[in-house]
Amino acid sequence: MKTRRFMVYSLIYLILITALVYVLDGGDYTLKLLGYELSLPVALWFALPVAVFALLALLHMIYHSISFYAYKRNIKKDTELYADFAKEIFLALPSNKEFKTEIFKTSSAITRILSPWGLYRDVGLDNDELSAVISAVKSAQNGEVVELKRFKLLKDNPLFIKNELNKIENLKDYYLEILKNGETNESLKQAAYKKLIAVGGFADIKKFSINERSSDDVMAVIERFVNDDLSVSADEIFEILDDDKISAAQYTKSAVMLKDKLKPESFKSIFERLRATHQDAEEAYLFVLYDLGLLDELREILANSDADEHIKIKTMLFLRDNSKIVPIWLFFK
Repeated sequence: MKTRRFMVYSLIYLILITALVYVLDGGDYTLKLLGYELSLPVALWFALPVAVFALLALLHMIYHSISFYAYKRNIKKDTELYADFAKEIFLALPSNKEFKTEIFKTSSAITRILSPWGLYRDVGLDNDELSAVISAVKSAQNGEVVELKRFKLLKDNPLFIKNELNKIENLKDYYLEILKNGETNESLKQAAYKKLIAVGGFADIKKFSINERSSDDVMAVIERFVNDDLSVSADEIFEILDDDKISAAQYTKSAVMLKDKLKPESFKSIFERLRATHQDAEEAYLFVLYDLGLLDELREILANSDADEHIKIKTMLFLRDNSKIVPIWLFFK
C-alpha cells in the first residue's frame, strides 16, 4: 500500500472510531498516574492507541520506502558500474571498483574468476554452493577426479565428461569400465580405447579392439612388446599382425623391431605365414631372411622378382656379398 493512501485510510478510520465511541459515550475519563491526572473524552482515549499504532506503521513504511529507494538507486549505479568493470577484467586492465549491493558483489567476484587471463583465480566467494561449483570446475580442468554426485549432472554435461576423462587417465582400469559399459560418448570411448592400447593387457586388447584396431594400434602393441611393457606369445604376434589394414612399410618396420625379441625359428615362422596370406608382407619376410643369414633362400626369391622390386634388400645383399656390412638402420628405420 502506498504511504499517502495509508495516511488517508488511517485518518478516516480514526475519525470513524472517535465518532462511534462519542455517540455511545460522550463523557470524559480521567487517568491518574504518578500524581498526574489527564482528563480526556472517552472517544479520544479509544482513538489514541489507534493513532499511535498508525503513526508507528507510517514511520515504518516511510523507513522502508526510503531504504527501497536507496537500494534501487544503488542497483542502478552498480549496473552502470558493472559494465565498465567487466570490460576492465576481460581486457586485463587493473580494476578497483567496489559495488554496494550483494548481487553485484557476488557477480563481480565470479567475473574476476572467469577472467580469460587467469589474474584472479584465487578470488573467494561468500556463497558456499558457488564456491563448491567453482572448485569442482577448477579441479576437473586441472585433470583431477572430482565427486560430482551432489550436482546431479547429466551424462552429456561437459563437466561430467571432463571428470570421466580424468578418471580414465588417473584411475587404474577405469578405462575398462567405460569399454565394458558400452559408453556412447565418442570422446570417452576414444580416451578409454587409447588407454587400452597404451597400458592394457593383450587379452583385453584382443577383446575390446577387435572392431576398432587400426594399423597404428598394432604397431603400438608391437612397440610395447619390444619395450617389455606387454607379454605376448609368438602366436599372438602373428595373430595381431594378420590384418589387412597393415601396410608393407609397417610389416617391414615390425620385422625390424622384432628381430632381437623373438627366437629365430619363431621370427621366421611368423613372417613366412604372413607372406603366405598378405602380399604386403613380402619385403618384411625378405628382411627376416637377410637378418637370419638365410641368404640362399633370399637369393632364390630375389631372382624371381622384377628389377625394380625390393631395391633396399638387393642393395644390402650386394654390399654384404662384397664384404661391406652396413647398419640396417641406414635402409630401414
